[in-house]
Amino acid sequence: MADATIEQRLAVLEAKDEIRELTARYCLAVAEGEAETIVAMFTSDGVFTMRDREFAGTDQLRVMYTGAAEGVSPKPFIQNHVIEVNGDEAAGRCGVEIRMVNKGEAYTVAGHYFDRYRKVDGRWLFSRRDFKVYHWVPLSKGWA
Repeated sequence: MADATIEQRLAVLEAKDEIRELTARYCLAVAEGEAETIVAMFTSDGVFTMRDREFAGTDQLRVMYTGAAEGVSPKPFIQNHVIEVNGDEAAGRCGVEIRMVNKGEAYTVAGHYFDRYRKVDGRWLFSRRDFKVYHWVPLSKGWA
């Protein structure tokens, strides 16, 4: 980046800020149960993976964010975001802690999202979101 122009450096900073905002809006939409809003944050060929399950494309993502969430109310919190931008493509990693209730029982979940992003029609979207889970346990049992 040392040899980049001010305009190039500014473009990277703007991209990183837009991507951080994308992940923040994702968390808010998950917390509010807004499946259509979440699906619209992915490219049409977008992929989400978690625990050996893959949801690819708009239709499968819609199933993931509607059907899979029945009876569950996750509240995700993102931190420690690292993003590398390369033109209209980017890769990122961020930590996530999730507080949720599943069928009346409180759970704690933690892990990392390993993301790929693509700029489509001037908007940054997820092209791939891989969720690596470190723990997913009832709060009463703790994670240790």
